[in-house]
Amino acid sequence: MNFKMPKAWKEAYKEELRQYRTSLNGLNLPQAWRHLERAHIIGQYHPVPHTAIHCRMLWFGLRSANLTEVFGQILRIAGGWLGSLLNRIPVGNTGGANVYIFARMPIPEDLRELLADADVEAKGLAGIKRKPR
Repeated sequence: MNFKMPKAWKEAYKEELRQYRTSLNGLNLPQAWRHLERAHIIGQYHPVPHTAIHCRMLWFGLRSANLTEVFGQILRIAGGWLGSLLNRIPVGNTGGANVYIFARMPIPEDLRELLADADVEAKGLAGIKRKPR
């Protein structure tokens, strides 16, 4: 179970949120959304940050009157935390309602080193690689 986010991940996650707020305040909505997606890719391994991003995505959908996004985020909020808790998430998934909820996606190149412990080899839902005992 993934309760404690590594320091480097937390810093990258917070930086994406900072960039999200800056873009949102500047009314650059496509850029703001992109930073939410990137924060999702980083945070989806941990239940609290994962759920927090989906809540922000829900708020974004409400602000933009995008009912597809609103309903999609409600579903993701309801179940996403459990996948994080059990280390069973669609690695690389950007989290928006425009993406199938269980679709694995490539991790952006600039995040690959940070997320080096992500299990990109597994089939289906994965998460952080298990350390050998």
